Amino acid sequence: MKRDLTKGSITKNIFALSLPMMLAFLLHTGFNIIDTIYVGKLSALALAAISITFPVIFLIIALASGIGIGVTSLIARLLGAGRKRDADNAAEHSLLLALILSIFFTTFGLTLSKPLFILIGTTPEMMPLVMDYVKIIFGGSFFMFLAFMSNSILRGEGDMKTPMKAMMLGTILNIILDPLLIFGIGIFPRLEMAGAALATIIARSISSVFVFSHLLRNRAHIKLDLKNFKFKFSIIKDIFSIGIPASLSQAVMSFGMFFMMKIISNFGPFAIAAYGLANRLDMVALLPAIGISTAVITIVGHNVGAGNFKRAEKTTWTGVLITMIFMEVIGLMFFLFPEFWISIFNTNPDILAYGVSYIRIISLLYMLIGISMIIPSAFQGAGIGYPSIVLSVLRLLVLSVPLAYFLSKPYGVTGVWYGIAISIIVTSIVSALWFRAGTWKKGKHLEEKEIPEVSG
Repeated sequence: MKRDLTKGSITKNIFALSLPMMLAFLLHTGFNIIDTIYVGKLSALALAAISITFPVIFLIIALASGIGIGVTSLIARLLGAGRKRDADNAAEHSLLLALILSIFFTTFGLTLSKPLFILIGTTPEMMPLVMDYVKIIFGGSFFMFLAFMSNSILRGEGDMKTPMKAMMLGTILNIILDPLLIFGIGIFPRLEMAGAALATIIARSISSVFVFSHLLRNRAHIKLDLKNFKFKFSIIKDIFSIGIPASLSQAVMSFGMFFMMKIISNFGPFAIAAYGLANRLDMVALLPAIGISTAVITIVGHNVGAGNFKRAEKTTWTGVLITMIFMEVIGLMFFLFPEFWISIFNTNPDILAYGVSYIRIISLLYMLIGISMIIPSAFQGAGIGYPSIVLSVLRLLVLSVPLAYFLSKPYGVTGVWYGIAISIIVTSIVSALWFRAGTWKKGKHLEEKEIPEVSG
């Protein structure tokens, strides 16, 4: 490995790992933003249609990224403990999971997506547009799972640059293909919503092949030996012990969005479109937290594997501080010029009004969202998965959705935004107090008997 994450400056380690990830996730967010901008040029109805697909698409991402977090955590802890061959074997198991999960989600998406969208509140006029988009996205889900697992392996060893390059490649391809396939430029057919989905799948497939080939050509610290692969349930168990709570945590976010969309749909398609646009701006604001939380998982994992809990704790609080600073700067930019940011996507007066009201209430709370993202990542890096699901349930199902529903009665859509704001404040306080209690230092984390050494 090029960098020993159990030594040296914590701040430098965080920046060395998080900056490539910030750029990588900026490019990943570019997938959604580029689609949204071009689809918004078709019609406001098309914009509402792609907005309402986001919770369902996010459900796939939740499972893939959650299991990926489990892979990153396990590999980081194994490498920190000096168990290189076990880390190699864990990587091979993650690729098997990618295949199985992609088959499941493709089948699920192609058969059950329409009833699901009806449940959310998709109107009859939106449904054809929605189905044109999601059928292609679900059909190409294998490439997304392959990319997530391959990237997670590399992140576990501390390589953040290769995933960044893969996402950069995918985003550039998406930028090129989107207008060609959506509007039918030159020799390309005009496919509209289907074109946006097809551009995304083509870009993702090439990106995933790029990062997977990096592993196969033995350019990484982790080495794959797929011909001599031996299945060990203990490895799947450890990945799932972190990955399932992480997936459920993000699935709760998806279900929270389902319920939120249902509430907002009572105010019409323009409100739905504005909420979808606001979510995309939120994703931009969350980029520092996503990058730093990914780095925290890896660094904490290496230090817990090496038995250095004090350094793991210091890493977490340093990550929290850096994240709060970054996100508050972004929040201020959004707060001061909300009309500008919403108008990038659409200038419809109703969409603009709804979107501006959201930004005015939520943007200054971005730094608190950062706290509630870094803390669960530290738990995950330490090998403890359940805090992520507990905190997500608290924020979304216990606080955000009920508050949004009840406050929308007297205050309309603005009441929904108030409900979200209150949930952010409470969850950030609870997460910080929980980690400070130090219970994560008392767990088993990683024992020899749980994952036997690879022999032979």
